Order: sequence, then structure tokens, then C-alpha cells
Amino acid sequence: MNNEAQVKPTSRISKVWLIPIVAIIVGAWMVFYQWQNQGPLITIEMPSATGIEVNKTPVKARDLDVGIVKKIELKPDLDGVLVTARIDASAEHLLTENTEFWMVSPRISFSEVSGLNTLLSGSYIAMSADDTGKEQYNFIALDRPPVTPPGTPGVHLTLNSDDEFAYKPGDPIIYKGFKVGEFEDAYFNIEERVVYYDAFIEAPYHKLITQNTRFWNVSGVRFQLASSGLKVETGSLETLLANGITFGIPEGVQPGELVVENAFFTIYPDREAASNARYKLAAEYLLLIDESVRGLTVGAPVEYRGIEIGEVLAINVVSAVEGNILEENYPIPVLINIYPGKVRRQDTQEGLAFVKETMRRWLQQDLRATLRMGNLLTGGLYIDLQHVKNAETASLRTINGYDVIPTVSNEFTQITQKADAILDKINALPLEGMVHDVRTALLDMKEAAASVEATSDDFDELVTSIDAEAINDNLNNVLVSMEALLKNYSEGGLSQSEIKETVDTMQETLRNIQPLLLQLNKSPNSLIFSDNQNSDIQPKAVKNRE
Repeated sequence: MNNEAQVKPTSRISKVWLIPIVAIIVGAWMVFYQWQNQGPLITIEMPSATGIEVNKTPVKARDLDVGIVKKIELKPDLDGVLVTARIDASAEHLLTENTEFWMVSPRISFSEVSGLNTLLSGSYIAMSADDTGKEQYNFIALDRPPVTPPGTPGVHLTLNSDDEFAYKPGDPIIYKGFKVGEFEDAYFNIEERVVYYDAFIEAPYHKLITQNTRFWNVSGVRFQLASSGLKVETGSLETLLANGITFGIPEGVQPGELVVENAFFTIYPDREAASNARYKLAAEYLLLIDESVRGLTVGAPVEYRGIEIGEVLAINVVSAVEGNILEENYPIPVLINIYPGKVRRQDTQEGLAFVKETMRRWLQQDLRATLRMGNLLTGGLYIDLQHVKNAETASLRTINGYDVIPTVSNEFTQITQKADAILDKINALPLEGMVHDVRTALLDMKEAAASVEATSDDFDELVTSIDAEAINDNLNNVLVSMEALLKNYSEGGLSQSEIKETVDTMQETLRNIQPLLLQLNKSPNSLIFSDNQNSDIQPKAVKNRE
């Protein structure tokens, strides 16, 4: 049995070293992979570093992490901070001149509530996903998140307004009560003194925007006291809390073609102004009004036979008439216009020429302008053009290039003039003398009433002083005597024949004394003095002749 040991040579490298070697290789591969796949570093200018932490605050695109903040430092001019972030290689193609960055944090306002999810997860830097444009690595962050998420289908518009009322990013665009878009940005052009807005209309509502679309303001509640009365306009509940606009196509206008991206539109104060904006041409005329224009406002309608054909452009045009308003006979110049489109003519030079020629002919005949009250509640006035019967022929008058339309007083002024004339006549009456005479008559009537009252008192005393009992006794005696007379007659007193004979005797006596009465009637003194009158000639009978 062989017990010799076998000697083997030892290994030069221990297997224990395999573990760190593998670890080094894996680490090197990971470093190489990280280096090969890491994206570029970018700088983002931001107003402050609020909510940003190094190696913690992510950069997200469509809520997907595509980078992380690596460094924060102040800008050289101390006007903000520079944030350096590492972007993943997979998102490197998104770093273009059209890419935008903004800070996402909790935000609450009248028009929006956003970023509430960051209350738990923390703020982050959002990045728009846009791969169009040139490559870029230095960016300026937006002050606020964009209203419209990148990639949203729709159309962008450019709006302008010269109104003092301004809109903010996030204010709604309303159509028939539905929110169809928002304002994205606003900036003021100092040279033009006009505010421009970037707005976005979402799909499919962007198909409503055509070349003839008009935008107007519907913010809050609008109260307007016009010549036609009180108007109240409002949009939706959202526009009551924030500002907003709406849009539409004026009545009678064709829609037109769809607009392209970044088309330009004007925001008008109200629907009426937006509707009138389609009329490009108008004939202007001047009125010289001798009465008060209180209640007449710029924009008041000009009507012909009850149809609106124009509006008031200006009141008391300084350059139209010489002198000043304090002069007694100073006429107030009012400038109006007439739209060819509102008299059913084309809004062209031919239609404008037709209006001017017709008006010139009518002005030399019987066309006159007058102020009329459109509403008793508001006292608003409007201009009414009418043909006046038996109007005096007027020569055409032109001032500063404007044809002058003759004016006539309205019915209210005429009634006022007649009332003034009546009051003048009343003032001319001798009222003082009439009052004195009336006062004298009243005093006489008072004295007469006192006299009547005294006479009434005397009559009452007289009636009171009459002895009614004595009168009754006398009447009873008379009745008793009458009764005795009748009784005597019935018991054998004077008979009827005797009474008749007595009456006949009295008549005969009267006949006998009748000549005496005639004589006394002719000569009342013949009974005392005798007269020489011959005796009465007695008529004789005519003798018969044989």
C-alpha cells in the first residue's frame, strides 16, 4: 500500500476575486450605459426657486418623468434663478425652440383651480411635448401654466380690443352658454395703445369660427338705458364671476370660409356694435338743432319710418358751427350717418352714391329731421327722418363737407310752446283787478247772506207771535155762521125766486144809472156846474111820402 502524498501546484488567482471583478464589470457597464443613455443638461430661467429641490424635483412631460433638477443658482443680474436639469436621452428630441417649461403648484383663482395633486407629491417642472423646430437647450419658464394643454385639437386666434376692460389668461369664451375656449395670454401694445390676446377655441367648436364671425363682450351684467328702454345683457354663470366673451355671425350674413391658425379678430363692446361692424360704408350728415338735446346719446338710432338706418356719431361737433354754446341762437350740431346696407343697398361705393343722391333730392323737397322720445322711463331720444307736409322748399346747405338736414320741432316742443303761449296770455290778464272784484263780490254776498239770515229770524219771530188759537176760534165762528145761514135757507128763508128777483132788480137799477155814469165819466163836474151843451138830439122817425 502506497501512502505517499500527492503534491499539486496552487492556483495563482483565487476564486474569491471573481465577485469583486463581476461587480466592477457590472458597475462599469452601468456607468457606460448611463453615460451613453443620459440626456443633455439644460438651463431654465425662473423667477424664483420656490418648491424646487436639487435631485428631488422632477421634470415631467404629460405626467411622465423625463428629467431631474441637478443645480440651482442665482442669475448674474439677480433677476431670478437658473435651474439646471438633466433630461433623459429618450426625451432629447423634445428640446426645441417651441418647447415650453412652467412650474406646477397649487393654483386657485376665479377662472381656474389647478395643481391640487402637488399638495401631496410636491411641485414639479412641467414640459410641453413638442418636437417641431430647431434644437435648443436654454429656456425661459412661463409665469403660469398654459391654459390649453399642448397638443389639444382646435384653433388659436389673435384678438384685440381698444376697450378699457381687459381680459386675463384663463377667462372663458362662451358660445350659447357653453364654454368653448379660453384666453391664453394678453399683452399691451404701447405704440398702438391696443390690447392683444392669444385665445384658443377647442375642437369641434373651432369649426364655428369663420371669416364673418364677430366677437363681443358678455362680462358680468350689462345695464343699458337706451332710447328704446332698459336693456339687460349677461352671459353665463362663469362670466358673472370672471370676464368673458362670446361670438356669432350677424343676422343676414353668410358664414364664409373657415379661418386659418392665428386669424385676427376684434372684440366689440356688445352685440349691436358687432352687428354694425359689417357695414363698412356710411353717408354722414349734419343736424343743427335749436332745442335741448338732453337724452340724446352717441350711438342713438337714426330711423326712417320706424326702421333704423343709421346712428348718432357725435354731439356738439365743435368744428361744424362757429360761436359758442352760450350764445342765445347757437344751434347744437349733431353728426349722424346712414348705412347703405341698412336701406337694402349693397355695402359698396355704388350703394353709398345711391344714398347720397336720394338724400340730396329729398333734402331740397320735404325731408326733415326731428328729435323724438324713444322711452318715457329713460327719456332717451333718437333721430327721426320724416317727410313733412307743406314743408317750405329748402336749399341744399353744406358745412365742412357735410350736407345739412333741416330740422323741425317735435310734438313735445310744440306742446310746450303752446303751453307757454297760454301762460303768457294768462299772465297778461288783469288778475289783480279781477281778484279785487271777486273779493268785493264775496263781501256783498256775505252781507246779503247776513240780511237773509236776519229776515229769516224776523219771520220766525212773526210766525211765533201769531195766535194760532185765536185764528182757530174765528174760523170756527165763521163755520157756525155758514151753518146757520144754510139752515135758514133750508128752513124757509129767502127762496130761490126771491133771490133771483133781487138780482134782477139790481141789474135793472144798474142799467138805469148807466147814463149818469157815462155823463160823470165824460164830465166829472157836471153835477156841480151846469154846462151849455144842447140837449141830446133825439132821432126822429122818417115820414112816409105819398
